[in-house]
Amino acid sequence: MDLLNYTRNLDYLFMIIFIMVSAGLAKDHNLFAPAFSYVRNVFRSNKFVLVILSAIGGVLPIEGRVTVSAGLLDTIAPKDGPGRQKMGIIDYLSTHHYYMWSPLEKTVILPIAAFGLTYIAFLELIWPLLALSLIYIGAYIYFQVDEKDIAIQPTSFKMSSLTRNVFPMIVAIATYIAFNNFYLSFGLLALYYMILTSTWNLKKLHGYINWEVILTVGIVIVLGEYFKSYDSEFKNFIQTQSYINPETLVGMLAISVFGFGASFLMGSSSKFVALSVLMTQIFGLQYFLWFFAIDYAGYLLSPTHKCVMVGNRYFGTPYKDYYAVLLGWVLILLLTAGLFVFIM
Repeated sequence: MDLLNYTRNLDYLFMIIFIMVSAGLAKDHNLFAPAFSYVRNVFRSNKFVLVILSAIGGVLPIEGRVTVSAGLLDTIAPKDGPGRQKMGIIDYLSTHHYYMWSPLEKTVILPIAAFGLTYIAFLELIWPLLALSLIYIGAYIYFQVDEKDIAIQPTSFKMSSLTRNVFPMIVAIATYIAFNNFYLSFGLLALYYMILTSTWNLKKLHGYINWEVILTVGIVIVLGEYFKSYDSEFKNFIQTQSYINPETLVGMLAISVFGFGASFLMGSSSKFVALSVLMTQIFGLQYFLWFFAIDYAGYLLSPTHKCVMVGNRYFGTPYKDYYAVLLGWVLILLLTAGLFVFIM
């Protein structure tokens, strides 16, 4: 059990605290409202602002982007009700297509290195899953989110409000991308907004922190690290089972069920793709799309995947709502992969 890794991952809780304080101050003092109001007035749509924020949150090349995305979405989320709950699902969907296309992500880098692919060649393998996922995410926002689900205060726009209020958030994100230090980036951002708004009341600042989120995510991190410590055992099991034969349906079913189960327990993007690569090396590159889909599905649904917990506690999104959407996404992934690998 790697205690150093446990400590490093639990540091993530401080990042959540900093972002909660920053987002709380930004929302209470309408720091982003002039910029949001301007975009809404130009495009005549609250939903367009939501699309922009979810797109920004979804493509950030940083660890823990679901938390940064949650902070951004929180600035336009209603205080309660269905509109707020939908933000948890959008936060999740918008930050998880990244694993299928980003050249900075281990889920892309590892298959490229293992199979000697170019980036374009990898995209040629994965594009059916990516295309259907983007359509599914877009359809959810278009059909399930109403204009009234997005809370944007009508405010006159001034350039000074952009440079004074919004630009520091951009700088914080850029600093985190460059130095991977959330104390330097989001810690200083929270302090800046405290100075900007003259908010020094500890009770007020404490009110921005949802300690239930912190506790729940902490427990999930510990459980996830525990199951990830068995990563080598999972891999050894796959390599040593004689019944796993590429030529038999039983072998394919057995390895698929095991891969899904292991990914489900570990809840780790790097671990699920490692299993996908290993299984592909046994069965052949023509099955990569299937193994990626089945292991990715286990990862998406995993109870040790902290992203669901963040949205559930942060936005009050019910688990049943989460898993109704996630099961739909998983079904599309598996049907698409099955069609392209076994039928076409």
